[in-house]
Amino acid sequence: MIIRTLIKILLVITGGLSVLGTAIQWPELELYSKPTTVPLFFMLYWFSVKKVDGLFMVILLLCFLGDIFLLTDINNSFMYVLLSYAICYLILFYYLCKNYTSIDYSNIDIMYLVIFFVAWTFVVYEIYDVVEGTMGKVRPFGIGYLIILYLLFIGAVFQYVNIRSAQSLWFLIAILNFVISDACFALNRFYIASIEFEIINSIYQLLAVFFLVQFKISSPASLKLKRL
Repeated sequence: MIIRTLIKILLVITGGLSVLGTAIQWPELELYSKPTTVPLFFMLYWFSVKKVDGLFMVILLLCFLGDIFLLTDINNSFMYVLLSYAICYLILFYYLCKNYTSIDYSNIDIMYLVIFFVAWTFVVYEIYDVVEGTMGKVRPFGIGYLIILYLLFIGAVFQYVNIRSAQSLWFLIAILNFVISDACFALNRFYIASIEFEIINSIYQLLAVFFLVQFKISSPASLKLKRL
């Protein structure tokens, strides 16, 4: 308990410094603080479970590599960022399949899911519409990345509505944070450069990994009431 509390304090400090570095446009501060966050998330996960999931460790590694590629100025670094997170999201589909249970939607559930599907599709299309014109050579890769995230978020929502467990809720929140982070990153890079987009991206990227850890350490027991 003491170790986990200490790790969380360090995460608040390093995460705060990373966001501060973004906010005040101090790249050196972000360069030295942000890469420490994922290792701290790994430690939080390590000290919270009895058995470590090797595949989840790969996800954390990919998030770490994504941070490194984003912060370093190497050739094709942006493509490496896309690749790291695309593979990360593809692996997360495994957990959707692993936690699959037989579909049990009520009529109200179906109505909400239809509304969500229409709204989410509209949002994705609008974001794509404003950024695709300036994507240039990365456009095919960007489209593939967008489709992966689009389907992953749909899967997370459908799974939560079906199961309604603490684990599926944390998974949904994690994916939502990735969506917000990536949307702000795309808008900042391909639509209009904005410090606000950079700050939001920095905050939600950290929260996404935190909620992924919460997903792995939470209970998979369903909280959905059984219909008589």
